[in-house]
Amino acid sequence: MTRRHVLVARPTPSGVDVAAVAALAEACGIGYALLDQGEPTIHDALDGAAADDLPVTLIPLAVPRDRYLETWIARAVANWRETRTTALDIRVTESLDTTADFADLIRARLDEIGTPVTASPRAFRSPAWSHIPDHTQHILVCRGPRCTVYGAAALHRTLRRDHPDALITATGCLNPCNLGPLYITYPDGRWHTTTTPLALEPATTPE
Repeated sequence: MTRRHVLVARPTPSGVDVAAVAALAEACGIGYALLDQGEPTIHDALDGAAADDLPVTLIPLAVPRDRYLETWIARAVANWRETRTTALDIRVTESLDTTADFADLIRARLDEIGTPVTASPRAFRSPAWSHIPDHTQHILVCRGPRCTVYGAAALHRTLRRDHPDALITATGCLNPCNLGPLYITYPDGRWHTTTTPLALEPATTPE
């Protein structure tokens, strides 16, 4: 192999099925990375390629085109280059829906009747979805693109380990990204950042 190809998906809180992304990448015989919310990250993929001395082509995996995904892939690559000493040929393809045969794939579905929808509406009324879990505090952990690069995954695992009675929720970007990785505790409403991997301190706002 002379070049590594990596699918890059954006699994927002309501977004991509990561298992399906992994299965698609495996079927194509290539790797995958996640822009935010999970691992492996773009930085992980680039570190692996650099270790194997292979150039990389990143393939945005979004239909229809997701300009946020494309913009943040470029920014993640720029951050990787800034924080590494390895020179690596990194390229990105256009979105999948720009290929000439993509529309043909959609039109092919127009000849299909499909299968009947038989799902029960009971799932919307399940009593389980009316119960607020017992918890001592609610912690929101930012898993946006920057915080993901800055170590949000390790922070998330640490909080789960150190606060077993807390309700811990991953979120999208919480905005003050340069202080990341960030989390917010409720009911006190305090913002926190990390000064070391395990030392959790209140965040300060730049003047």
